[in-house]
Amino acid sequence: MRFRLVHKLTSYLLAGTALATLATSESASWVSLVVLAVAATLSWFVEPDTRLGTLVDRAVPLFNLATVAFFALAMLQVARSFPEVDLSPFLDFVLFLLGYKLCQRRGNRDYLQIYILSFLVMLAAAWQATSALFIVGFLLYVFLATWTLILFHLRREIEENYLVPHTGDVLGARVTVTRVLNSRRVVGWPFFLATGSIAALVFGGAALVFASVPRVGLGFVLGGVRRQAGVAGFSDEVKLGMHGVLSLDNQTVVLRAQVPRIATLRSDDAREAAIASLYWRGTVYDTYEHGEWVRSRDERTRTRLSLFHSPSNDGRTYVLSSPQSPGRPPGRKATIAGAIEQDIEVVALVNAVAFALDQPVAVEMPPPPAGAFTAVDVEPRWSGELGLRMFRVSPFNVADRGTVMPEFSGARYRAYSRTLAPQSDAGVPESQLAPGALAPYLRAARSLSPRVRELALRLTRDKPDAAAKIDAVVKWLRATHRYTTDLKRDASIPDPLEDFLFHQSAGHCEYFASAAAMLLRLSGVPTRYVNGFLGGEWNNLRQSLTVRDNRAHSWVEAYLGSPGWVRVDATPAGARGARMTRFRQILDAVEMFWNRWVIEYSASQQLFLARQLGREFRWLQPHFSSRGKHHHLSKTQVLVVVTVPVAFVVGFVLRKLPRRRAIANGLRRGRRSEPPVFHVYQKTLDRLAARGLARHPEETPHEYLARVRKQGVTAADSLARLTDCYAEARYGGIEVPPEAVLQLRAEAASIGRDT
Repeated sequence: MRFRLVHKLTSYLLAGTALATLATSESASWVSLVVLAVAATLSWFVEPDTRLGTLVDRAVPLFNLATVAFFALAMLQVARSFPEVDLSPFLDFVLFLLGYKLCQRRGNRDYLQIYILSFLVMLAAAWQATSALFIVGFLLYVFLATWTLILFHLRREIEENYLVPHTGDVLGARVTVTRVLNSRRVVGWPFFLATGSIAALVFGGAALVFASVPRVGLGFVLGGVRRQAGVAGFSDEVKLGMHGVLSLDNQTVVLRAQVPRIATLRSDDAREAAIASLYWRGTVYDTYEHGEWVRSRDERTRTRLSLFHSPSNDGRTYVLSSPQSPGRPPGRKATIAGAIEQDIEVVALVNAVAFALDQPVAVEMPPPPAGAFTAVDVEPRWSGELGLRMFRVSPFNVADRGTVMPEFSGARYRAYSRTLAPQSDAGVPESQLAPGALAPYLRAARSLSPRVRELALRLTRDKPDAAAKIDAVVKWLRATHRYTTDLKRDASIPDPLEDFLFHQSAGHCEYFASAAAMLLRLSGVPTRYVNGFLGGEWNNLRQSLTVRDNRAHSWVEAYLGSPGWVRVDATPAGARGARMTRFRQILDAVEMFWNRWVIEYSASQQLFLARQLGREFRWLQPHFSSRGKHHHLSKTQVLVVVTVPVAFVVGFVLRKLPRRRAIANGLRRGRRSEPPVFHVYQKTLDRLAARGLARHPEETPHEYLARVRKQGVTAADSLARLTDCYAEARYGGIEVPPEAVLQLRAEAASIGRDT
């Protein structure tokens, strides 16, 4: 491939890699990325000698004016974003400059500016990187940057050396430069293999530094998961129509969980059926008005927590109990016995909610990671809901639980849950409850008209108990309404729930859950509204579940007395597959590895790796003989201890060997196969050196020619022709015809004769 084309291609690939990596970070708008991609594609055909190139040259003043205007607009937008500074306008400005410079490639300075701008784009991608795809883009960028910068240096040297004014024939020098740049022999596959090996060493060294240098980064400071895009629907209030619609097509990973009970299932069909019935309970609400669910924050609904310290580490275990349950809560062992165990990682939530399956009965919080300045703990909320809060930890691992940090970056914990089922015996008969204990869950909405109560009584009039009423309401909702995300709304009806019940024939889970909650309350059954997630995707590689935002779901919990709270899902069953493709599993596993070992990489992981390395090399496992205390080296240690000194000694000896004779012989053998013009040029240099005009090692052929001209050497024009032919053969791979070599040899005899 021609040298000019190789350099151009690697430059475009470098800019394209930076742009693609930025796209994976979702920190730039898709409009800006698409516009830049179109501009970059068109700029490939913009050359100085083309019609497009001429048009761009004429439009340079307009581009400069647009650049100044764009910069001023970016400054204004950033100033308006104070005090929470938004630097995205500057990123758009950098993308604009990159597209502009790609269209105006005229010299080395333009290419250098393209490289600087692509590096700035890569920095923006690194700052916002939340995907494992960043490491792929970064690795490719390192290789391309190595190739591109070396090619850029070669091109600059070729152009500068050939354009040194050595004769009046500058046009001839430019023609020679063009011939060299269009040559196919300047670079080849050996060049890319050699420089690629250098790039691999650079990348490996960077990875080694990253793994070994003490961490003072995100994982060290926060000790938690880096927060991604926020997920809607888990704040203090939820409006109907917002949660389900916003999360329908969102692929954001919200939770990752390992559930041993699911992993032990051997049949894929049994595992899918079990996953489809997993309800990840999040936020709970007890008050509805005007299409909005909120928490009443009534102390009668406050979640109760009992703290137990782990005997093996500094972890904390919290046992949950309902305010409706009389007496003291059971102990830790009695609580978790037979419960469903889950190791949960909360990834992308702005609202600090502790998710768990169905009804959580206990939560274990691990101790703060080594070197972390923050830790996560749970806090009680209402109706069995738990929150998460981040607090500061001193360097001496002393927790300041009173100082809660405003931002939440994720957490890991272990939860224990029991399935909400009518057959359970976890509740208390209403006759044994304190007066008014269930009143918050029977409160009707004032925004609903009397016909809603009439509907509830009509559906449950002949039903003997709460379970029968639940069955009647659920059957009626599924028979009269269907599931959809294309919501309709009659604005003449003030309350959207009443509009759904009497005028609309379809809705999503929020409407079904809200309708069931209100109809059951009006028929005397206590209920509460729950937001969470349903099911998940099984990753067989990681033996874990991945829960995405598109699995957001809403349902109801109803109180049945002795059976306690039971789950009621009135939403018609939807088709949500639980399987990942093999490729998707690999991506998800890489994503999990990226989050845990790159984004969250902290001192804890470093200590873990150091211990593993010590065990691998058995430095931490001394052996003892019967005669006393002796440390025996393993085979690996012996190999390391012996090989390193031997290699050092061999290298030192070889370096001191007399190699001049071998080198001279090699040069003589190499010269026999060199082009004839090389011999003519070298003999001429030897003759001039004997006259005091030796060529310096750092001089290029044309720099040497310029210096010799200033010394007034005879036959300088002949030396110039010889230099041009030599440079073309040496750097451009151009073969000099035999008759031209004979003429150059004849002319060379007179060069410097009278000097």
